[in-house]
Amino acid sequence: MIKFGLLWHKISLYASLLWHKISFCGIKFGLKLNISLLWKIWDYCNQATFNEVVYHQRTISSFLKVVFKEVDSNFAKLGTTNNSWFDYLILRRIGVETRAAPPPSMIEVHWWPPVGPWMKVNTDGSALGAPGSIAAGRVYRDHRGWVRGCFHFKRGLGFAFETELLAVIYVITIAHHKDWRHLWLEADLAYVVRLLNSHSLDIPWRFLASWKWTLRLLQDLRLQVSHIYREGNNVADLMVNRDCSEGWWPYALDEIKHAVALDMSTYSIIRIKY
Repeated sequence: MIKFGLLWHKISLYASLLWHKISFCGIKFGLKLNISLLWKIWDYCNQATFNEVVYHQRTISSFLKVVFKEVDSNFAKLGTTNNSWFDYLILRRIGVETRAAPPPSMIEVHWWPPVGPWMKVNTDGSALGAPGSIAAGRVYRDHRGWVRGCFHFKRGLGFAFETELLAVIYVITIAHHKDWRHLWLEADLAYVVRLLNSHSLDIPWRFLASWKWTLRLLQDLRLQVSHIYREGNNVADLMVNRDCSEGWWPYALDEIKHAVALDMSTYSIIRIKY
């Protein structure tokens, strides 16, 4: 026989495991299955609390086995368990076949300088909320990795993608003004990369006029656009998060010198992708 405290602990344990097991499965089926499971748990607990009904452990285990096997039969290829020995022991105990999640993959991220006469600019933006206070930072570097200019600005309320878009407009305008005709723009936001590669006009209307003017400036430039992971965009990230006043500087600021030196070394960052 099994008492209420042990009953609740055992059912809660299995229910938690079941939630992890179907977390990668279909939403509709998972929601329906969890509602049925929670209703049954509630019924068991009420019977044990108010009607002093005692249940055999075999009864609880049989019910949970049926629920788990229903998950297995509907999602034989999609469902996975957590990679933990605790999950494995529970599933083996109730006779359910386990499927471990695939191991994470590792990607080496490194910043590479451009080939002369190209100028490479790394961009980053942030928004403290949605919408929130927005800020952006950009760093221009030549083929030797030397900083040729950097800037930081803050604006009012907005979204993160609007920050990136506004910064790209500034980047291209400055490059055109400095007569840097070969520009390699590297960003960690796929939205900006897609806009520049397609010359799309699918942007917020308040930026449309400035964006059209930017596309006209691009006719005088050779532009290359690429995506970089955030781990390799540390210099631009430091420019975004600086607390000092906004502006343009034709040299490397003290707070980014160390990150610039790391980029020019053989230092790499490992990105773990689950």
